[in-house]
Amino acid sequence: MPRERGSTPIEFALGLLTIVLPLALVVLLVAPVFEARNFVRRAAAEGARAGVLAGGEPLIAASAAIAAVADGMDVATPEISVLFCDGNPCSFARGAVFVVEVSMPVRQISELLPIGEIQVRARHSEQVDLYRSRP
Repeated sequence: MPRERGSTPIEFALGLLTIVLPLALVVLLVAPVFEARNFVRRAAAEGARAGVLAGGEPLIAASAAIAAVADGMDVATPEISVLFCDGNPCSFARGAVFVVEVSMPVRQISELLPIGEIQVRARHSEQVDLYRSRP
């Protein structure tokens, strides 16, 4: 009968390698999509809130807030697509709803797996305060 002494650590290492390595690769490949999703959600929320609270030019204030979030998260501004009020004229009367939709492409998930482009999109709406006095 052959001796099998010492084979358990080798089998454990090979088994661990076949489980941990693919799992680590999946985590590394999907991370940019989650990062982009986090960015568009935050940018849409900040833009909608800044637009509602702005005194003079709400669309300019919303765009500036989105650009500030992009700058803070190191996202290239030309890649960002912003749509206000579903493409209709926005109303900032008391009780109106201001909608901001931000989208951006994630062109390549990773250097290891170059697959197409994924469009990440988020939409956020803020209601103009009912009891807020406007100038």
